[in-house]
Amino acid sequence: MTPRSRKPMISHFNVMVVGFSGVGKTSFVRTLLESLKMKMTKDKRETMFQPTGNGKALIEGPLERTLVPYTVSVDAEVDGEKMVLTLIDTPGFQTDYIVDKQLHDILGYIEHQFDLTLAEENKVKRNPKAVDTQVHACLYFVDPSKTDLDDYDIRVLSKLAKRVNVIPVIGKADTLTLAQRNRLRPTIIKSIYNTHKLPLYGMPEDEEEENEDEYIDDSITTETNNDDEKTNKDDKVNRKESLDVFLQQFDYEKEDDEVQTFIDYLRAIPFTFIACEEDPTTGQPIKMKSTDGKTSIQLGRDYGWGTIDCLSDEYSDFNKLKTMLLVSHRRILMSETVERYYEQYRTERLLQKRATKMKSMVVSKKILEDLTQI
Repeated sequence: MTPRSRKPMISHFNVMVVGFSGVGKTSFVRTLLESLKMKMTKDKRETMFQPTGNGKALIEGPLERTLVPYTVSVDAEVDGEKMVLTLIDTPGFQTDYIVDKQLHDILGYIEHQFDLTLAEENKVKRNPKAVDTQVHACLYFVDPSKTDLDDYDIRVLSKLAKRVNVIPVIGKADTLTLAQRNRLRPTIIKSIYNTHKLPLYGMPEDEEEENEDEYIDDSITTETNNDDEKTNKDDKVNRKESLDVFLQQFDYEKEDDEVQTFIDYLRAIPFTFIACEEDPTTGQPIKMKSTDGKTSIQLGRDYGWGTIDCLSDEYSDFNKLKTMLLVSHRRILMSETVERYYEQYRTERLLQKRATKMKSMVVSKKILEDLTQI
């Protein structure tokens, strides 16, 4: 009897986009999907890029403001490996108290995926076809009109970084001159690494920080949280060295592949992104000629004074970001999600259950003692 051939494992990779309104989150998702289609034949595109759920509007039709969170899952093939890529688009943050409500909803979504995994693990008989729905990467889009991260950005990033791999991206980078871009990128890195010590994905951490308990009790009031955040900010001591100085201690050529991968990543963040121009009525990318009229551009923008290729490394980091997500860092991001964020969340939930059970036992004992005295 010939052994039954096994189907190759298809991995599930889930990416969320987060940021304030109008910074290019949905445009990034559409540009990413269009770039994945480009290397495929028409028949293959129609087979592999079938949107599921309410994500159809994300791929087809005019670009609209995202009012409710939604997902789109597509079959994709990267370097010959089949995978299911799920993109989670979220409404843009609004200012003031609405930020906290929206952030609460986003964190709730991320934690719900952990709950699904925890529930599956606790089953006597697990489902062999269970799909990994955990959020493996969260792209945080920075508003290019800002000169630095503001208090809202810091609040969002500090809380997201406790639950998911956060990667900073500067959206709508075409609104910046080269000089503005060269000023903004190191300023953002300084805020993340030196000033606020935000533990975003790949960011070096101090040894004492790695041993700290990062658990946050959701029952604490917003006012208490704000006080704690202010106290923590006052207590933090700025790192004396910049991220560039930290990276100089490594001899790139002598490092192994994984270390080189992270050095490349840290030198690239925050990634810059420019969305392709779409037909306002159909939502399809507008094909155009280069400024010299010699080459065709499939995903570009026409500014009147000239055209640019949005996939060109000369204008943005889209290709670097895409390669980082889907090729060089995908497995690492998936491992970090399980080994760091899910295990931390699982520990917190089990400790909460234990504390609740102990509290219930104490209350029950007190009731019995009171009944005995009657």
